[in-house]
Amino acid sequence: MDLLSGRSVYQRLVAKLTPASLVSLCCQLWSMLFVMGLLSFSASASIPLLATEVDGASVISHSFTFIDFNIAFVLGLSLPMLLVVLLVRRLVPNPWWYFSALMLSALGFLYSLNYLTDNQAPAVLSFAITSIALVYLWSFASTNMLFVDHESEYFAHVKLGEKVLIAASVIYIGTIWLIPSIDAYIGWLAFVALVLFTGAVQIAMMAKIAPEHVIRLVGQWLLVGMFCGVIFFYLHAQVELEWLVISFVLSFCGALINSNWELVQRIYQLISEQKEVNAKQLTDEQIFSFTHDPATNLPSYQQAILRFEQLSFQNQLTDFAVVVVKPKNFTDVNRVLGHQNSDLLLLQLAYCLKREVAELNYLMNFDFSDINAKLARLPSLHFMLAVDLNKITHSKEIVVDELCRRLAGAVPPAMSFKSFSLRFELACGVAYTNEHGQTLAEVIAHAGDAVMEAQRRNALWVEFDAQVALHSDQQLQRMEHLKLDIQQDKVQCQLLPQIDLGNHQIRGFSQVATWYYNGENLPLEEFIDVAEQSGEIFTLSKKMIVHAFKALFELKKLNIYQPIGIPVLSEKLLEPDLAEFIEQQIATYNISAKYLVIQMSEPVMQAACEQAKNLIDQLKALEVKICIADFDGSYESLRYIRKLSVDQVNISCEPLCLAEAGSAEKAIVNSLVSLARTMKLSFVGSHVNSKQGLEHYRAMGGQAVEGDAMSPPIQLADIATWTETWFKRYPSAHTRNSTLNM
Repeated sequence: MDLLSGRSVYQRLVAKLTPASLVSLCCQLWSMLFVMGLLSFSASASIPLLATEVDGASVISHSFTFIDFNIAFVLGLSLPMLLVVLLVRRLVPNPWWYFSALMLSALGFLYSLNYLTDNQAPAVLSFAITSIALVYLWSFASTNMLFVDHESEYFAHVKLGEKVLIAASVIYIGTIWLIPSIDAYIGWLAFVALVLFTGAVQIAMMAKIAPEHVIRLVGQWLLVGMFCGVIFFYLHAQVELEWLVISFVLSFCGALINSNWELVQRIYQLISEQKEVNAKQLTDEQIFSFTHDPATNLPSYQQAILRFEQLSFQNQLTDFAVVVVKPKNFTDVNRVLGHQNSDLLLLQLAYCLKREVAELNYLMNFDFSDINAKLARLPSLHFMLAVDLNKITHSKEIVVDELCRRLAGAVPPAMSFKSFSLRFELACGVAYTNEHGQTLAEVIAHAGDAVMEAQRRNALWVEFDAQVALHSDQQLQRMEHLKLDIQQDKVQCQLLPQIDLGNHQIRGFSQVATWYYNGENLPLEEFIDVAEQSGEIFTLSKKMIVHAFKALFELKKLNIYQPIGIPVLSEKLLEPDLAEFIEQQIATYNISAKYLVIQMSEPVMQAACEQAKNLIDQLKALEVKICIADFDGSYESLRYIRKLSVDQVNISCEPLCLAEAGSAEKAIVNSLVSLARTMKLSFVGSHVNSKQGLEHYRAMGGQAVEGDAMSPPIQLADIATWTETWFKRYPSAHTRNSTLNM
């Protein structure tokens, strides 16, 4: 096996190493180590010779010595643990190279004791010194890697200790080999004193930083000290060899435990977590409650999608028709009975629908245990079914139509709760997985859109139309484009003059806004809905108010004191913030509020009567004039007029531009003009864009008019030029005095 293939095998092995497999591996390895440990220690009591018979002759063979069994014990303990350390070194950092060097030095120490005859003492001392130095170097490295910040003072002391240990070890080993005349025992005592002092300093420093690790370090310090003392007395022939080996093996095991403490803790944590996972296994009742709707006991939306994806993956089938069903009049139940009681009726409805479709084999089963769960509960009041188009013999339209009719027929004539009774009416929407979406969630959403279309048409079921999604995307693009244009001041605001038909004097101005989109200029009425949906309606209105005050300021410099009307075409603008912003602009430009007219659309006033009343009261307190735009003589408008809250009305004369003599449209406009004159209201004819409409309006007795028939909208920058041109054309209109104080 080459290096690349070996590395890939290792990467796959580590990728498959889960907490459970790691715990199992450690248990198996350490079980083997326990058996080997028993064998090694039991070997100390075994007989030194074993007798066997070969071909009737007695043959004597030497048995393994005590040191041989300890060599086997060290190998059996070190190699599996080294393997575990290498496998989890990314999970639990550990300087494994120290581990490897300590294992080799331990084997060298035991081998020198048992097999060397020449230079045994220098070799034993060299391996002993190397092992002791590696024990503390490994301990320092593990501590630094796991607990201590490398910028701390402790880290600097540890680096100094490492350098001292390495230097002392090299000097002592070189001395006993190169200068044998020097007393090695005195050198050993000096080295041992230095090692124990370094270990004591480490314990003292760790007591300040991580006191929970002091006990381990003290244990290691005592084991190393014991080994150093035993080897000193062994060199003086005052201790048996077995005690030297036992003390060395104990210090070696203590070093493994201390330096691999984080690994031991991590494995213990994995075992504990595995026990907790096993203890937290969900019961069948809990699984059912998590995967089913509590009100109807039907599979939930998430469960339906999971089941759909599972069956599609197993059977390689993706051709389905998703049918979404909604009871149209269920909101009446919620309003009358409340949600808690209405859930009981919803449960009855779900039971009837589920029972009706339980035997239809072409429907997908959404449950893992109930084979008749062909109906799933979606968010809100929607239900879902999935038709497997590979199991039907007729066209999909016929099957879907039959299914929807069966569902409608399954609803009882009247579902009752105590004294309340109601017959549910269903609306169904259909979407196909191969035609109307990339994912099941998208197909379900499109089927829900088809339900809304079925409600609008009052039809039983409607197939999703892709043009609806295209229109939605186009609408989103329009919102984004408009939002950007409003922020960049690309929505143009202009002034439309209001002219007196008698003397052509300027009676005021109306503000108009246009938005250039897709090659055409759209008036405010055509993109007001887009502004509402994009959330920029208030920003647009503030810009229009600022533009109106700038125009009033320019008119003041021209000695023209006439009001400017600002259209309010959305009920979302009927907020106190609008009045507060107008008050700020009045203070900023130092212009009287009497020259500002808020033109409220009558449909907006009818949609939000209370909000409109509150805003009118705020504006009247500021002396801002109120105008009803598109006045049609409704009761709501007349109510405000009777309360003297309205200063002016605008009557749309757009029907006059196309009306014929004696037409109903002309009669309606004539009656509105007569009503305004009778009530002595100030009124302006708006949308007069043709000479025909202008003549009809003049014949009705109208005075003030605005529209292209008199003057097209003008830019604020052109207001001075336009006024001079207008006064030259109509000298009688040159009247600039006003009773109002700007």
